[in-house]
Amino acid sequence: MVPASALAARERRRVYNIMGDEKDMGDGNMGDGKEATKGTGKDGEKIVDCSVIIPWIFAMADPKEEWWKRMRKNPKRSGEISQAAFLLKARTRGFKVALPWGDSERYDFVVWAEEGGPMFRVQVKGTGRLYRRGYEVQPVHSTRGQGKKRYTKKDIDVLAAHVQPLDVWYLLPIEAIGRTKSLRFYPDIESRRPRWEKYREAWEVLEDRG
Repeated sequence: MVPASALAARERRRVYNIMGDEKDMGDGNMGDGKEATKGTGKDGEKIVDCSVIIPWIFAMADPKEEWWKRMRKNPKRSGEISQAAFLLKARTRGFKVALPWGDSERYDFVVWAEEGGPMFRVQVKGTGRLYRRGYEVQPVHSTRGQGKKRYTKKDIDVLAAHVQPLDVWYLLPIEAIGRTKSLRFYPDIESRRPRWEKYREAWEVLEDRG
């Protein structure tokens, strides 16, 4: 059996070989190539401190990460990401969230603020698509044999639009949408017609029906 001290020395030499010349590593953090004895064990064997501190590490985030562009080829997965983002956002804001059984309902979540309070059926729509400088969402759903139809208050209570590139939310009561066929959001520029800006991050919409 190889003694623990020999294993420690061998491992230290391996780390030195990876990081550079051993003689250049004597900065105190690396122990100057010497073992740090912590005491002795039951059999009189030295207990050696085998820890190694790496004095630097290089890492860089990708500043051009644009996952929503990659997901355009798979709208279902893009929608799932926005649904997960909504769940996280709502829960961290203290809302209770439930998922309907199956996928036959028009809404993605049932949300309420407190026990005994009003409950809201929420449909999540994610977008990364720019159209005329605005991020576009269509408040419609697909039907069998009848094409696409607008959501009505029979289907949902709130439409949660997620601007994916900026992680910005718009919480729109279905009554406010009315017969609008296309919603356009301008979270990063000033618009002459900021129709929906009052619903930007308007999470209070999920607290009171009044």
